[in-house]
Amino acid sequence: MPDPLQSLLAAGAVPATTFPPTSRYASTPVDAWDPGDGSPPVPYLERRLCPRAEGLALLYETRIAEGDRRDILAARHLGEAELWWRVADANAVVDPRELTAPIGRKLRITLPEGVSGAGA
Repeated sequence: MPDPLQSLLAAGAVPATTFPPTSRYASTPVDAWDPGDGSPPVPYLERRLCPRAEGLALLYETRIAEGDRRDILAARHLGEAELWWRVADANAVVDPRELTAPIGRKLRITLPEGVSGAGA
């Protein structure tokens, strides 16, 4: 008998992902919970674990300036405002509001998780 979850995924009943490629959740799998009462499975996003900041390949460091916002930093250093979460991951920041404080703080700009290399 085929796996019911795989059948639902193949049929499109449970989405494989609903996130754009720039999302921090783009590669996070979708699973389904079977309530066991005959009702359809409930899709949910599996847990995303943040990478260890020190394990990301450092490109360079920069400092927070007056007026910096997470989207501005990501656009300036990564070329895409929606990638602010990569800057947060690289600096072990859980609350994004803490990413741009205090002024003068050093921020690590890194390669994406899983990409190794030497920084500039």
